[in-house]
Amino acid sequence: MNAKNLSIFAIFTLAIVITAILLTQKETIPTATEKLFPDLENVINDVTEININTQEKSTTLIRTGENLQWQIKEKHLYPASLDKVHKLLLGVVNLTVLEAKTSNPSRYAKIGVEEPSEEGAKSLLLTLKKADGEIKVNLIIGNDRVAKSDSTRREIYVRKQGEKQSWLTLGQLSSEKTPKDWLDQKIINIDNNNIRQVSITHLEGDSLLLFKDSPEDEDYQLADLPENATIKLPYMLDNIATTLSALDLDDVTVATEVEFNENARNRAVFTTFDGLEITMTTTEQDGKHYAKFAAAFNQAVKALKKDEKATVSEESEEVETQPASEEIETQPVTDEEIKKQVEKLNAKFKGWAYELSEYKVDYLAKKSEELIDVEEPADAPIEEQPSAFGNPTTY
Repeated sequence: MNAKNLSIFAIFTLAIVITAILLTQKETIPTATEKLFPDLENVINDVTEININTQEKSTTLIRTGENLQWQIKEKHLYPASLDKVHKLLLGVVNLTVLEAKTSNPSRYAKIGVEEPSEEGAKSLLLTLKKADGEIKVNLIIGNDRVAKSDSTRREIYVRKQGEKQSWLTLGQLSSEKTPKDWLDQKIINIDNNNIRQVSITHLEGDSLLLFKDSPEDEDYQLADLPENATIKLPYMLDNIATTLSALDLDDVTVATEVEFNENARNRAVFTTFDGLEITMTTTEQDGKHYAKFAAAFNQAVKALKKDEKATVSEESEEVETQPASEEIETQPVTDEEIKKQVEKLNAKFKGWAYELSEYKVDYLAKKSEELIDVEEPADAPIEEQPSAFGNPTTY
């Protein structure tokens, strides 16, 4: 073998070795080593303002008031979701660096860390401020993907505004970009089994009343039900009665922007077994469904706590008592507790009109004829027709 052939063979062998190494080498997953904002944890509780800006929308969350509650400036200072705010702040604190990325402005758009003001920008600018206006975080947030090292977290491209260097980070940041996304959506949540009755008055003037005699009753009944009538589908009454169970809003506005006049609204009064009374007034405006609420204490309504149930012995007609272990337990609530609940609810409801999805108010508009089936008598008597002379016609 001459020197030329030996050289070619050596190069060929080296190529095979390198290829084998590359094929057998495991993918290296970068590990987060340091936090993007090392000192933020010490001052995060001093943050009183959060600004979230995209090219289309701006959201300002402010921590204010006696209870330092987080509120949304663009939504007339309606309460923000505390859970979402906490997740965002903790997410920024725990954001860790995986590796440095581009510092070339012409490549920012490829990973989504261009200035939000640039045409077509998809980035988000997050700003955290203290009460004195000092900015603690000014972060442009770009594209993200599921983290290779932890599927519960994301790999997120970011860049500190004013700096050229961009970074690939590991963490979890809220993706909400509009004021509506930050609303505390919960309006009210009343246990289904605690609703005793619902009285509904429709805008046309007709009304209906559905009720249960005790929390243990399986189905609701309709008051003033004709003898020859039956409930079409019991679940329809249940859907009406459970309207206030985990009731969430779609959006919210100040009550003065919605007209709840007498000729364009439905009114439903929900009364619980312990005396809490919630009046829900609904209306439609500009194709949207709105509701307002008021709470009161109905002292005439009392829950009966049934620790025992009466049964008749098969061997005698004496009445025995047995523990109602399988019955629904109702927690005793004092009048004072209900009054405090009423006060708290009215403070929450005051001045607001809640936008609801149509399906959440649809059942409240049901008329009695839509809820019952009326059976006509099988052998209805034929009425005699009077003759022209005023007497029954006979043949």
